[in-house]
Amino acid sequence: MTIHQVQLTYVMEHDRILVRLNTHAGEELRLWLTRRMVRNLFPHIMEATDELIAEQITDGSHDGGDNSALAQFKKQESLLKADFSTPFNSQAAALPIGDAPLLATALHITPLEDRRLRIVFEENLPGAAATRSFEVTLGPELLHGFLHLLESALQNSDWGIGRQQGERSKAASEADILAAAEPGRYLN
Repeated sequence: MTIHQVQLTYVMEHDRILVRLNTHAGEELRLWLTRRMVRNLFPHIMEATDELIAEQITDGSHDGGDNSALAQFKKQESLLKADFSTPFNSQAAALPIGDAPLLATALHITPLEDRRLRIVFEENLPGAAATRSFEVTLGPELLHGFLHLLESALQNSDWGIGRQQGERSKAASEADILAAAEPGRYLN
């Protein structure tokens, strides 16, 4: 399944983000992301993306300058290639997982060797007859576009989740590790 279009929208009435994916085959996959799921997903997807970009930067030659600036340039380059102006096609020929959006209760993120990221979305609800799931594989351009749309939806949600929050929580966890560390012991 090759993704053709992605749409992420914060739906206030549900207090969730609706993700809609169109494939080149005319299929549409729908997914709900809750605040809890995004709060858990966001740092991991950012970390995996940063690792993929770091590999790309290391493989390419550059003058040894700041890698974060080069990573930001790669992101901007990908976003410039993306088409954010074409309206999302809501006339799907098929809905492989059904009409109701899948409510993500578990996610599995796997970086692939070819600089793509595989994400498996699972819905395992108590009392449900079966577990629903689907997986997507995002290349660098699509991954940057997905993250851009996710950050836009997060701004509309007012959940307090975003790149800065992820960086703060990472710094806070590193500070917690240092604070909990035992001081060195020396023999005189």
